Amino acid sequence: MTLLSYLREDLVRLMKRREKVGLRAVRDAISAIQNAETTYVTVPETSGMTGNGFVAGAVPFGHAERNVHDLTDTQMMELARAEVFRRLDEAARYRALGDIDRALMLKAEALSLADRLDTYAG
Repeated sequence: MTLLSYLREDLVRLMKRREKVGLRAVRDAISAIQNAETTYVTVPETSGMTGNGFVAGAVPFGHAERNVHDLTDTQMMELARAEVFRRLDEAARYRALGDIDRALMLKAEALSLADRLDTYAG
């Protein structure tokens, strides 16, 4: 079981229990992993036509506008840990600005995600 599939299963449990704090953190971690797995075609390919061989936006049949490649578990873990650290950094910034409630919410989300990552790794 990969980290992504583990988080997706955990997402279902969190939705059933209506745990908003953990739900936000897990959704963001899943999004970060899926975004890293996906690359988009930025240069249209020629379709082998005669003449100049270029039609604006033409992509040969059977090719998609995006490519998905699988990440290793280590890469997924690094991305998820980065989400934890991002939340902790934002929490410190909000605390410095005096928005204690938002800072506490971000810290709770970071701890929730960190606990899930530790459970998966352990």
